[in-house]
Amino acid sequence: MHKHPFLPILLFSLVPLFSVISCSNSKGSKEKESSLLPVPVMAEVPLSISDKVAAHSYLAQHFWENTDITDTLFLKNPKALSGFFFKYLQHIWHGDSSVAANSLKEWTTKVLESPRNMQDFMLELAENTLYDPNSPARNETLYISMLEVLSTDTSLIPVIRQRYSEQLHIAKQNRPGYKANDFEMVNSRGKKSSLYDYKGKHTLVMFYEPKCPACEASLEVLNNNKTFEKASQVLNLLAVYTGDNLPEWRESTGKFNPVWNVTHDLEMEVTKKRLYDRRPSPSFYLLDKNHVVILKDGTTSQLISILDKLNKQS
Repeated sequence: MHKHPFLPILLFSLVPLFSVISCSNSKGSKEKESSLLPVPVMAEVPLSISDKVAAHSYLAQHFWENTDITDTLFLKNPKALSGFFFKYLQHIWHGDSSVAANSLKEWTTKVLESPRNMQDFMLELAENTLYDPNSPARNETLYISMLEVLSTDTSLIPVIRQRYSEQLHIAKQNRPGYKANDFEMVNSRGKKSSLYDYKGKHTLVMFYEPKCPACEASLEVLNNNKTFEKASQVLNLLAVYTGDNLPEWRESTGKFNPVWNVTHDLEMEVTKKRLYDRRPSPSFYLLDKNHVVILKDGTTSQLISILDKLNKQS
């Protein structure tokens, strides 16, 4: 039997055609499948509610009523589900603050009643949005509302529940309106002091890492900012390193202007006793004359905004 000399060439030339047909069918199949997926639908505001804050508050309370959070088919379109969650948060942010906590607690309870894969997706999404130091939507107050449910829910295994309990503990430390935790420190000349030793003026605490590009960038911004320059004349300025690499810390002290008192956590109290949230660097805390927190774990821009208001009051 003779082999056709052009058969291999013919078969090879048909591969792209088969691929095109296959891709086309696959695309059509995916589009058809996508059209069959459930779409999250938010509640509608009654026509009787015209006030914007009231409308946001209503949606914060009723947002999920038309969406079954236990339906895992939503996970086939995670982008849509994530976007739906962000819309929910927008209504919480713009609504009445008294509604926000209860709404998130109820939502968290519903999530815990859903299948495990839905639980994992939604709780991770909420944590990354509300608690991650680098999230532009970070909101510790809202996340605390969730943690109060998660840390006590017996349906979660103990190790997960303990993790949420630890997050709740650190989230409740040094909140605005409450007195900051005291700790001891020592500067490059060996002088010991505690946070509460700095009296009579507002105190700015900058937690930092010696080899941290973001810390250096923040210092550069502050050094060239007129608002900070004016405020620094009436502030106690503390730069605090909470790690254990003292050679690196000593080397870093030269990066600060003389107006800063550059110190390190003497007994590593901040870390060992979990007195402050040390995930982000840099991290700014602004305290009033009585060491009551005005700004917790703020960014450079947040700090400058508050200092501008203080300058205008003085």
